[in-house]
Amino acid sequence: MSSQDPPSRFVPTLTEVVTVQTDSASVPPSGAPSSSAAADDALLRRLGADLDHRISEAVARALHEQMLGFNNRVRKVVADVVREAAASASAIAHSGQDGQGGPQES
Repeated sequence: MSSQDPPSRFVPTLTEVVTVQTDSASVPPSGAPSSSAAADDALLRRLGADLDHRISEAVARALHEQMLGFNNRVRKVVADVVREAAASASAIAHSGQDGQGGPQES
């Protein structure tokens, strides 16, 4: 299909209104407070401090796990940098011993 061909009739366009059949009993009237919201609020009040404590523990556990992974990555990167620096220093020291200049030890 080229860009100049009209779209097929079976392809909905942005201006087409599509209606959806719903069961009116399953949809609460808009603007009316739902009884489940009141029940949710009552449950949250009852759980109160225990829920806050559990959430804090879960967040702390997740952060600890993330930090363990981060700590391992930092250790690896630091070890790589130290290894490269030691190899570079060793190469410079060997070149200095060969009489090609470089840092002299006193």
